[in-house]
Amino acid sequence: MNTPDGQRYFTTDRPVAVLMVFVALVVFGYFSLGQLPVTLMPDMSYPTLTVRTEYPGAAPEEVENDISRGIEEQLGVISGLSEISSISRAGISDVILEFSWGSSMSDAIQNTLEKLDTVRLPRGAEKPLLLHYDPSLDPVMELSLSFGEASDVSSSEVDPSTRESDARRLRRLAELQVKRSLEPVKGVAAVRVRGGLEEEIHVLVDATELQRSNLSMNQVVSRLSAENINAAGGRIREGEAEYMVRTINEYQNLDEIANTVISRRDGKEIRLKDMARVTYGQKDQEMLTRTDGLESVQIDIFKEADSNMVQVARRVKQALGSAEGGENAGLAGRLWKNEQVLLKMVADRSLFIQGSIQEVKSTAIVGGALAILVLFLFLRDLRTTLIIALSIPISVAVTFAPLNVFEVSLNIMSLGGLAMGIGMLVDSSIVVLESIYRCRQEGDDVRMAAVRGTREVRGAVIASTLTSICVFFPMVFVEGMAGQVFGDLGLTVVTSLLVSLLVAVLFIPMLASRHRTQQTQGIDAGCHPLLRSGPSLNPRSLMMHWLLPILLLLLAMEAVVIAWGVWHGWDTESELLMASIWETIRLPCLRVGFVWGVISLIPMGMGMVHTRASFSSEDSLGPELLWQGWPPSPATGRHPWFLLRVLTVLYQWPRMAVSMLLQLIGFNLVFAIQGGALFFSHVTSRMAAIGRLYRPSTPRWFSGFNAHAYRALLSRCLRYPKTVFALALCCMGMTWVLAQQLESELLPEVRQNEFTMEVALPVGTPLEETVGLLQAIERSLLEQKEALEIETLLVMYGFDTANMKSADEGEHSAKFKVLLQPVEDPQVAETRAIGTMRRLLEQIPDADYRVTRPVLFSSKKPVVVQINGEELHELKRLSDQSVTLLRESDQLSDVEPTLKRGAPELQISYDRLQMIRHGLTIGSVANQVRDLVRGAEATRLNRKDKRVPIVVRLATEDRETLEDVGHLIVNPGSSNALPLNAVASLSVGEGPSEIRRIDGNRVALVQANIGGRSLGAAVNEVDRILKDRIEWPDSLSYLITGQNQEWQRSRSSLYLALGLSVFLVYVIMASQFESLWQPFIIMVTIPLAFVGSVLGLHWMGLNVSVVVFLGLIMLAGIVVNNAIVLVDYTNTLRGRGVDLKEAVLEACRVRLRPILMTTATTVLGLFPLALGLGDGAEIRAPMAVTVIGGLLSSTLLTLLTIPTLYYLLARLG
Repeated sequence: MNTPDGQRYFTTDRPVAVLMVFVALVVFGYFSLGQLPVTLMPDMSYPTLTVRTEYPGAAPEEVENDISRGIEEQLGVISGLSEISSISRAGISDVILEFSWGSSMSDAIQNTLEKLDTVRLPRGAEKPLLLHYDPSLDPVMELSLSFGEASDVSSSEVDPSTRESDARRLRRLAELQVKRSLEPVKGVAAVRVRGGLEEEIHVLVDATELQRSNLSMNQVVSRLSAENINAAGGRIREGEAEYMVRTINEYQNLDEIANTVISRRDGKEIRLKDMARVTYGQKDQEMLTRTDGLESVQIDIFKEADSNMVQVARRVKQALGSAEGGENAGLAGRLWKNEQVLLKMVADRSLFIQGSIQEVKSTAIVGGALAILVLFLFLRDLRTTLIIALSIPISVAVTFAPLNVFEVSLNIMSLGGLAMGIGMLVDSSIVVLESIYRCRQEGDDVRMAAVRGTREVRGAVIASTLTSICVFFPMVFVEGMAGQVFGDLGLTVVTSLLVSLLVAVLFIPMLASRHRTQQTQGIDAGCHPLLRSGPSLNPRSLMMHWLLPILLLLLAMEAVVIAWGVWHGWDTESELLMASIWETIRLPCLRVGFVWGVISLIPMGMGMVHTRASFSSEDSLGPELLWQGWPPSPATGRHPWFLLRVLTVLYQWPRMAVSMLLQLIGFNLVFAIQGGALFFSHVTSRMAAIGRLYRPSTPRWFSGFNAHAYRALLSRCLRYPKTVFALALCCMGMTWVLAQQLESELLPEVRQNEFTMEVALPVGTPLEETVGLLQAIERSLLEQKEALEIETLLVMYGFDTANMKSADEGEHSAKFKVLLQPVEDPQVAETRAIGTMRRLLEQIPDADYRVTRPVLFSSKKPVVVQINGEELHELKRLSDQSVTLLRESDQLSDVEPTLKRGAPELQISYDRLQMIRHGLTIGSVANQVRDLVRGAEATRLNRKDKRVPIVVRLATEDRETLEDVGHLIVNPGSSNALPLNAVASLSVGEGPSEIRRIDGNRVALVQANIGGRSLGAAVNEVDRILKDRIEWPDSLSYLITGQNQEWQRSRSSLYLALGLSVFLVYVIMASQFESLWQPFIIMVTIPLAFVGSVLGLHWMGLNVSVVVFLGLIMLAGIVVNNAIVLVDYTNTLRGRGVDLKEAVLEACRVRLRPILMTTATTVLGLFPLALGLGDGAEIRAPMAVTVIGGLLSSTLLTLLTIPTLYYLLARLG
């Protein structure tokens, strides 16, 4: 038979060339695997920028008017901006810019920086900072630096001055040693230090002396700044020498600062020490951190955006070393040895990543093994199973090369795509190999059968593969987070399936063409065509023809190892290696034949010639080696053969060459070869035996079922086609009703064995009182640490201005971060710990609290009610009313408003007439009050590689009470001192905690977590309560946002992607069949698949989410393959002149086995994922359950519904 020359060239005539091509691809894939970064989630660039501006001492309303509004006006015209919002709170303004997904963030950053340069800010405001929020920049690791139990600084018995000194020391060590040591580590982007006390030099001015000197605070600050200076003065040349001119006048110690001359009066110098005290101190403490009850400094380590998190964590651990010293003593060891402080790692998020990645790998391996097992059970022939099974490792290995080209990381999405496609990788190979063996049955030789068989099914295989991968192309239309997250998964599935297609049409035919031509005898005539085409596999033929080169290499390696041992001294490791190799090749060699058994004994016997001391020692393995097969001398237990001693001498010359060779290749190669040979030999022999036992019974059973039961059932269906069609419609209708009962959510919550309980006391509560109220809870948790399975408890009282993530943080707030021990059921442990903390917090009056967990996908709360209005008091009234009602619902938890009572304020209202009468301006007086009360940084002092701020302010006793503030002098230098209360009225009031604006309008938010089953149920409950139980004035309205808004946006685009996927499947099938109506028959399998998916989700108690939608999109391309096989073969039989009914029955009979095989391999390949075990299983399991349920229902219903519908429509013409 004529065949295309090109095809013969690549598949049959040049098998070595084809083999080398795939070997090269596998090698490239292997090396690409080592270059792929390992991350938890795909690289996502959130289209969000935050402009943070500090305005110290300003109230929220001043921050809104002076900072936020101006920045909003300038940045609101940037192209691509979808929403602009701001949060104005005491001293800080955050303006959040949200761009459309897909926007160029580099352009957005550049445009934002250009607009910020045009913003005019009030005096005292810091320069705005541009923050690019990205979840991948969460801390990789968290460290804790403390003194240990012996120096528990949290104890009440510790002297306050000692505690302050220790806290300053911890902070200094963290900044000067830990931070500076870890920042140069490759891949580390930043190291942030929290807690402890930051050093400051305080210049505490006496108000009376300042007034007596007729000086202002600004004069003192300016004088100190002018005196502390080093400056360059140019160069001078004298003769051949050149000198640099420098002014060196920086302060060296506190005495120099105190002796600074501030002014002269009546010929007398007024020094700083005459009016102020200069002391070492610390910044006003706004935060206190503790680790397991010990006051500590916490160190957060952030990685670079494109760095491998696992590798960064490994390098950081190497830099830290061991705290116990010794050879592995790194930074931690030096700190413990030199400073007696303990540097401890309390959180390492790379461990969760490694666990998640390893779990995906394990499920993929188990799924592949199950798929191969079901192939063996169907085919009952080991050789055929192994040929088809090669599609899995080759496809997986080659896939890593394109992933490296497209810069895709190894994450739970990309590896999840590989695991999802494991069972589908063999489908094309099954079809191709079955066609090849059918051609052999028709009389073709092996080469002709490989070429013709592949050519006949090549179009169908390509079409079926395209239907499986085309469903991922519409993912480019998916908006929002879903399109960002699942791009890696789709790319991985598409790549692996395309590689499996190449394996099926090129590699599988090459292997099939190398089969022997003789026919196997004694196989049941009813066996599958794949079994009738070639010889069965037996251990002897396998060993002689497949493992002979491996045995030769093993023997050579064995001789090399013996030579190494003879000349370098035998030790326990070399004896173990000898025993391992001997055990590997002993039984296979003897099983092949006597000659090979004898040959294998020769080099082993040589190994017995080593020193008497080594062989006879108590810890030697010599007796065990002898027991393995070397008969010793009855008298001495050793070999007395002189010949062996002579042979040993002959190895002296190649000793150096052998030594160098083994140093190059190492022993790993020996272990790999001997382990693989042992495993392969034992497994193949036992599986072949199972196949021989299984082979006679299964064909008769399956053929009987196929010929009688299934045919009879299908004949009855063809007799009543309308009834079958009606039942199918009823089934789909009931599924639709059941689907309406499924709850919805954006994405399943991934538990990482940690959570944070955020607590807020009434605004204005000082830090000392916050610690006093909440430390009882901390102590109680530490007492129950083992019972609650808590590994580490991190507590942060107060707030860190540089790292604030919430607007309601302050000295009144605290965070309890709980890291749980690794347990079998982390959800139970987490629920128990959270319940205990809630009961403890309920005992504290006016304490609000909520639970947060590490967020992988969305930075917003699940449920957010946005109340729109302009009047703050109306917004607060409705916000408080909404919170009260929503807290009654079981569907919600941790309901918290953003608009709360503000901190108590001392409000100063100036009398403009009095100000003018005394020649004062409100701005100058306000600045003086700020400098007197808050203080001002004059300059800095170099101290131990650190520049310590010098802060000038009034002494504490002069600014303790409200009355003291009223007595502040506002006209220094004048003959008549004028107190502040003479030109202004002072009163105590209360402002808002924060002011939020969205798109230029004031809003108040009510945020909540999900307390019930799902996001959808919670949103419905919130909407019902707000509509029915609250009267909304015309000037106010509400909108439910948060993750619900992201879910609505993603769901609408996912519906579009699903529709486009179905359309593409129709296009491919219509092109294949050259028919417009037959694809509609095949596409009936899609709603039939949804039946199983809905039932599976309902049975497993899973919610509809973005993950489930992706599974449904995958189903649209997978389930049609079985129907394609049925319709295609039915058309073939009808083309041969077979009657319509008989053609349908015969097509179903012939294609039943491959349909069940492909379905079984895909289902079992996904089964480990569906079990939901291991880290990150919450993301993988819903998708696997969706696909498995859809495949099972579609397969069962397809075998009856599709042929019936085909018969009905064909009969109607």
